[in-house]
Amino acid sequence: MNETASGIKNDCSNELRCIGLRIAYFRKLRNITQADLADQVYINKNYLSHIESGSANKAVSLPVLIRIAQALKVDLSLLTNLSDCQKNELHEFVREMRETFDV
Repeated sequence: MNETASGIKNDCSNELRCIGLRIAYFRKLRNITQADLADQVYINKNYLSHIESGSANKAVSLPVLIRIAQALKVDLSLLTNLSDCQKNELHEFVREMRETFDV
């Protein structure tokens, strides 16, 4: 992997973590299990788990994000708004999610 690709991958890890946490947040808010959501959007439960954990090696495609948003009955922008995903704000967001939902 060249230096530019490596830098982009590192730059995206916070964003992927934010998106994953939001998916987990809305899923738990609606009392939907990972298995049920995965079935609804036609993906493997393990893949959904990787998405929710923000695994850098499991980036989520736009069509999958759209299906997840539809299944959770939220606007796609609620999952993908990255304005609060800067490192300093991300730590606070992660802490709040963990306290609220034991993520």
